[in-house]
Amino acid sequence: MRILIVTIPLPTATRPNTMTPLVYQIESLRALGIQVDVLEIIGVSKLKYLQYLPTLYQRMAHTDLIHAHYGYCGWLARAQFSKPVVVSFMGSDILGSPNAQGKIRPFSKLVVRLDRWLAGMVDAVIVKSAEMAEVVKPVKSYIIPNGVDLQAYSPMDRSQAKAKLGWAEDKRYILFAGNPDDSRKGFPLAQAAVSGAIQTMGEPLQLVPLRGVAVKTVPLYMNACEAMLMTSFIEGSPNVVKEAMACNLPVVSVPVGDTCELLNGAVGYTVCPRDPQLLAEALVKTLNNRQPVEGRTALKRKGLSLDSVAHKIQAIYEEVLA
Repeated sequence: MRILIVTIPLPTATRPNTMTPLVYQIESLRALGIQVDVLEIIGVSKLKYLQYLPTLYQRMAHTDLIHAHYGYCGWLARAQFSKPVVVSFMGSDILGSPNAQGKIRPFSKLVVRLDRWLAGMVDAVIVKSAEMAEVVKPVKSYIIPNGVDLQAYSPMDRSQAKAKLGWAEDKRYILFAGNPDDSRKGFPLAQAAVSGAIQTMGEPLQLVPLRGVAVKTVPLYMNACEAMLMTSFIEGSPNVVKEAMACNLPVVSVPVGDTCELLNGAVGYTVCPRDPQLLAEALVKTLNNRQPVEGRTALKRKGLSLDSVAHKIQAIYEEVLA
């Protein structure tokens, strides 16, 4: 089976980005014996997708199926009809991209409408959450959250992790799940929650944004922190939450994407309303908890290892090609 993956740029050591889960997914598909070729769409303008049409036609001559990640890549993949197309919608391409107040931007609403139309024009649709599946209805979709590399993301001694990062041993750090400059991530709410927790506990807490961090260093950050805050307005299935669970890092999250399903039944993890006071109270409770957390156990129970997800995607490929 020969698959052509069409995607926005993948992360590198000097250019981390949110597509790390796809790197792991590609590796896990190859581990199943699937031949995977990758076409990265690189450029500064949306016109770059048109510029890659000749390259797409050239590369697809040696493939059985095209798997596009994100709506724009899906439109490029569907610019031909000689090869079947699978599209993985990632979150904002179907749910919209909000501003700092959580309102969906007008242009983003148009993109969502076009991507819903695209969903009916391809051979299979993969989404990350039940919320996204509702948006693409009546088109059938497969709900497959990204898996997690349970070897790369695993618990380690917090003191050792802090030492490797050069962090103070006697200070408690709270991880912010994203780039503060991305309005979709809701950084001001996380700041307010930490400020409230500081007032209650009477001790300094440092909020550490997960921005510009190399992929291999992320597990260190997770193991060095005491808890993680997820305050996004929009998410599909946030991999950073699953990675935190794999490291047994407690998470306090608003109900966004599939976090309610992910954290349901996971001891030491909390979902609460988008309210700074309630988030602060939940964070204080989490930091004062002395009982073992069970994120990693819950993650395994939900079948979100890389191998499990790879087999699900392989089954979709086989069904489409049949």
